Amino acid sequence: MDSVTAIIKAELHKIMIDGIQYDKLVNDEWRMTQFEDVEILSYLHNRLEVKRSVYDAVVYDSEVERKFAESLDKRNDIKLFVKLPPWFKVETPVGFYNPDWAIVKEEDVKIYLVRETKSTKDFEKLRNSEADKVRCGRKHFEALNVDFQVVVESKEI
Repeated sequence: MDSVTAIIKAELHKIMIDGIQYDKLVNDEWRMTQFEDVEILSYLHNRLEVKRSVYDAVVYDSEVERKFAESLDKRNDIKLFVKLPPWFKVETPVGFYNPDWAIVKEEDVKIYLVRETKSTKDFEKLRNSEADKVRCGRKHFEALNVDFQVVVESKEI
């Protein structure tokens, strides 16, 4: 019974995600002061000093994120990046989604990017709930006309 319930629930999530649609709401935007008002906690083992962020360091959750941030900080075309804080959430039918990074890249023009870092792009290897939230996040940022991708390394942006 539990296995059947889990399978039905997973299929229901797929149906909900396929039909999800996000609409941009007027006057419903994130304020930059939210980044300033919240104090960043410094972790002894999960803190990387950087130059191209709104803070002098970023806190990372995994080795993939640490390498990604380290690489972004060395790139001249990356003007600014920030590890999005836990309170920055996108509501989805399968729970809240917290994307990893906001990035400003400059080539001929400034490009605003949101990136999710994973050790793989193969969604079959991710937990179902995690993959479903990322799919919803993709649709959310498409509605805002923001470039969103899942990446393993910074050279993919």
